Amino acid sequence: MYDSLFFVNQQQKDTIPRLQQLVSHMREQLIGLREGATFEEVRLRYIGTVDKLVAQGLGRRTASRVDDREAYWSPAADILQECIRLDFVHHRPLPSARRYLDAYREKRFELTATGHELAELAQNDLSRFYDRLASAVIQTHPYFKQFLLLLSEAPLICPEVSEGDVEAGRRQGKDTHHWAKLASDRINAGYETVLVSVDSVTQEMGVFVRRRFGNKPLQKPPSKALSEALNDSFATVSLRARGLPIGATELKMLRAWGSQLRLIDQSRHIPDFEGSNVLWLAAELDKFEPDLNTKRRSLNEHGVAVARAVVAAYRNQTSSDESSLAAPYIPIYKVRAEAAFKCRVTRALVDIVLEELANGKHTELGVQVWLHLGRGDQPPPSEPVYRRGGSRRYEITMTNRKELSK
Repeated sequence: MYDSLFFVNQQQKDTIPRLQQLVSHMREQLIGLREGATFEEVRLRYIGTVDKLVAQGLGRRTASRVDDREAYWSPAADILQECIRLDFVHHRPLPSARRYLDAYREKRFELTATGHELAELAQNDLSRFYDRLASAVIQTHPYFKQFLLLLSEAPLICPEVSEGDVEAGRRQGKDTHHWAKLASDRINAGYETVLVSVDSVTQEMGVFVRRRFGNKPLQKPPSKALSEALNDSFATVSLRARGLPIGATELKMLRAWGSQLRLIDQSRHIPDFEGSNVLWLAAELDKFEPDLNTKRRSLNEHGVAVARAVVAAYRNQTSSDESSLAAPYIPIYKVRAEAAFKCRVTRALVDIVLEELANGKHTELGVQVWLHLGRGDQPPPSEPVYRRGGSRRYEITMTNRKELSK
């Protein structure tokens, strides 16, 4: 089914740098490099960006095992290496180990002509900056290109089990075969044919568990660590069944880049795929060799369809609700996830449409949407909190406009 999925050479290899917040760091560094900068200035700017992301709730600052003069030297080198790889910065050697750091502190790095163009966009035109950066990443990283093409064919289904699931499974005596079958069933539910076998999942589980805990661990692995190992194995087998030869760590990077570039989105709360993290393409792809052009799905083109999907999602989810209320309260994140997946747009775009609906737009749909604080229950960590004018909202209700006019 997916043998001819990709428009790139399947044998191409790629190195994915561990830059979780690629877009934010790239933007800050390009702006800072317009007049050139030393490695030390790049390192300090990287730390400043980390602090900004922490303040925005978009990252965390890891505890450093070295003093302040050496903190974050490695990711600073990584971001410069990526700038060089993308032809944004002129090639210069970089420190390969901490012991060489002092020799590189005052080495200067300069932008290329392409880098200056991107720096100008990073400062003054974020939309075009995203487009240009996305194009550069796609052309430089074949795995990222394959990842987008994979999602253009069908969403990626990554089964997940929680720490609580593992603990309950241990009490009930559930073995490796149980978890392998659960994962294979969830993956195959997303496709017309059988994509993975129980045996292939079992084999991948064994690889990850041995890698994480050794061949014969003296103590039973903690449930949290075991669930993480199982989830990584499930994601890996799902990816490889679709022809992408990467593992869970690389997936985390590509997933983060795609989300930051507003090309993909994901959720663990799609009604037809309970118990799985589902990733989908939220952009149009122009699949002409050698380029792969992307176009993000915009409010102007998809706003009406998304509004209809929000109404349909609310009605779908309230149809099985046991509440006696005429307009039951439903968590916003659940309605948003279903609508975003249905329309293959980002959850951020659905938030904009929710605001429009709450403000009385899309009257042709015959409903009025109300967004509430509700009980203030926090959504799961994977689901962003909806914010209206800076204020949080947690639940949604919907009434017919005919009822309002009575």
